[in-house]
Amino acid sequence: MGDKKIFYGWKVVIGCVCITATVVPMVMSLANVYLLSVTEDMGISRSAFTLVNTITQSMGIVFSPFVARKLATGNLKRIQTIALLLFIAAYFSFSFATAVWQLYLLAIVLGVAYTSSTLIPVSMIITNWFEEKRGLAMSIAMAGIGLGGFIFSPVLSYLLANFGWRASYRIIAILLLVITIPVSLFVLKKTPTEMGLQAYGASDKSIQAERAESKETLKINQLIKQPVFLMLVIGIFCNGLLNSGSLGQFPPALEEMHGVVVKSSIISLYSLVGVFGKLILGWIDDRFGTVKSTIFGCSFMALAFILLLNGHQIVMVYLMAVCFGLGTPIGTVSPPLITARIYGRKHYADVYGLISSISQVGLTFGSLLIANIYDKTGSYQTGWQLLIALTIITMFTWIFSMQIPKRKGNTLEAE
Repeated sequence: MGDKKIFYGWKVVIGCVCITATVVPMVMSLANVYLLSVTEDMGISRSAFTLVNTITQSMGIVFSPFVARKLATGNLKRIQTIALLLFIAAYFSFSFATAVWQLYLLAIVLGVAYTSSTLIPVSMIITNWFEEKRGLAMSIAMAGIGLGGFIFSPVLSYLLANFGWRASYRIIAILLLVITIPVSLFVLKKTPTEMGLQAYGASDKSIQAERAESKETLKINQLIKQPVFLMLVIGIFCNGLLNSGSLGQFPPALEEMHGVVVKSSIISLYSLVGVFGKLILGWIDDRFGTVKSTIFGCSFMALAFILLLNGHQIVMVYLMAVCFGLGTPIGTVSPPLITARIYGRKHYADVYGLISSISQVGLTFGSLLIANIYDKTGSYQTGWQLLIALTIITMFTWIFSMQIPKRKGNTLEAE
């Protein structure tokens, strides 16, 4: 009993980082690195290739609720491992494509596998393993996204320059196979009970509360009729719009204002700051609560867009990058923390599957929305103003959704 070991949940967190740092960047941030090489070689338009990643990410709209339910009730390890193998196989198969329709078919497989193997199971696992320090654990797991993008961006650029796009797809796929499959099979565990453990920070009181909560199980059609769900959904949708709108349109806006070199340095800066931003937001969540962490993230996100209104001044652009890096965790870290805060572990899978689908709708159309505003006005100014408004709406709807259970004595709240 005196032998103190590291809580296994922290090993699970590192395993989750291995997933988010490898698979997620290939869809979220590095998919279009292949764009010039593939379009020039295959003789297709840039928009035709961009549609590949749109199809991939849009699969989450359709399949997220189903995937979350299957992961909650089924064998998570088996589902995630099979999904990872399918993702790797589809990614490898991109290298054999000779026509754009083949890329589109593979994108469907890639999208379903991505939805089933990355953010939904990772957030579910972290929620199961941690009562206390959940914010820190979730932020570390999600920090892998930025870390992976930071590491793999130069690696992929080197591979494309020296081996071509077909070989690059194959090499990356092999790397994913070597890293993710052993982690999924031998490191990740769905719940601490699989190892005879309790969640980190679980006390007798929290266990009794969880048992009481389990007696009050609500159907999903009951959950979605509650005002708290409506507020949460509005915030999630706006959050998807503002994250897609910013990440998708920052590169062309920055290049237009200050050129390629400044654009690259700004993207690298906010990506790197974003890694620490996730850790800071997680610490604030554990130390001061989810409401305070929401205010922190949304405030810095709004400030980033305000600074960008004066983006012709280069100092404002660099300040924007720092603020955006501190605010960007609201896109990946805040949604699972808020969902767990409101609904607890009992209803987490049902609700998170639905809000992941709604978030994906926002992510799909956010960049297109800001691009259309630019096309109509010839400027990004109105677009940045819209993103400020969306950030404010996100913050207040999320805060309101967390306050409703307290005012009404709702037992859905985990704490």
